[in-house]
Amino acid sequence: RRRAMSTLDLGVHARCVCAVPSVARADGDEPSPSSSSSRFFTATNTLRGENKLIQVEFTPETKTCATTTSIALEHRCCETVDVDETGTHVVVTYEDAGRETKRVRGVATAAVGERDGASGTPTDLRLDDASSRATAKDVEEFETVKCARLNRVTGTLVTVDEFKARVWRRRDDGAFASASSCATRVDQSRSEIIGGMNTMQDGVAQGAWDPHSADAFACGVDADVVVFDARTASRAQTIEKAHAQQTRDVRYNPNKPHEMMSCGDDGLLKMWDARAHERPLKVVAGHEHWIWNCAYNPVYDALTLSAGSDGTVRLWCDDDALPSDSHSASRADARSGIRAVSRRVVRADSVSAHACAWSAADPWTYAVVTADGAFTALEVPREEKYRILL
Repeated sequence: RRRAMSTLDLGVHARCVCAVPSVARADGDEPSPSSSSSRFFTATNTLRGENKLIQVEFTPETKTCATTTSIALEHRCCETVDVDETGTHVVVTYEDAGRETKRVRGVATAAVGERDGASGTPTDLRLDDASSRATAKDVEEFETVKCARLNRVTGTLVTVDEFKARVWRRRDDGAFASASSCATRVDQSRSEIIGGMNTMQDGVAQGAWDPHSADAFACGVDADVVVFDARTASRAQTIEKAHAQQTRDVRYNPNKPHEMMSCGDDGLLKMWDARAHERPLKVVAGHEHWIWNCAYNPVYDALTLSAGSDGTVRLWCDDDALPSDSHSASRADARSGIRAVSRRVVRADSVSAHACAWSAADPWTYAVVTADGAFTALEVPREEKYRILL
């Protein structure tokens, strides 16, 4: 039986979502809000009007979504959002809607207060501050940035633009400063071509830090999966042509070292062993069109999500990762053992499902954001939950 969806209309376009970590407050008090609720950050993406960073709370008892925090982002049309381990510092990548003659991208950070929604003004990351040795060319290259992720172990930040992957570290005043960098691609001529276009359709895509190796960061670059080493500022590994076209997202399994998942414009989900990546461990024909985003469940890694431009968010279960007596008789792909649990069309007119994320507070809750600005919270079907638990 399908569970009802709870949807919050953001009012304008959006394309990103991330879960707020479920942690105790820094002042030692008990976590707030209630432990049963799930919180997420999303951010809007409108070229006209003011953009916002929004915190949404889903309450499972009432099946309702509500905005708890809203921060003005002005001209920043947000494309990705991430949050630190405390849930109080957020980083977004954006396209500057205030530029009419040139497409410029950037990264901004914002502090979010735990009490009464208090927050600070968004601050843009800059390469040309007084402490930097950045050249004018460095600054121009950074204007093609498309990926930014906070490391919840080391506190560092990585950004990837069409020319360089850069590691940023906090200064004494709390601001981030660029510490090291390496080339995004071996072929710099490709960077010049894609960087000149500076669109979200090609080039650098999304990625994630390896929870089992604090200095490894993987992301999609063209059709490849590229792993960067933040310690040595180098390209450590490349899975060439991981997807037939653009690789859109890369995620690490939170419970199994060396395992990662990627998705791309070929509509496929692929699981990889980073130690032996000549061929994927598993391949699933996931969607009828591009897959923008994928995610491992933080507790039960047999469960995965994917969100695609075919307008669906899909829930998968890897039966091979479950106890043998939990296996289902029906499988979506007998060769991979990965079964389609649910296929949800969030909007009737098949608007692109652009991003998905698991709750950090409840492993049975997840969220999806569609391109037209619908934030929707869903739950794993009860029968699937019991199959895994019992």
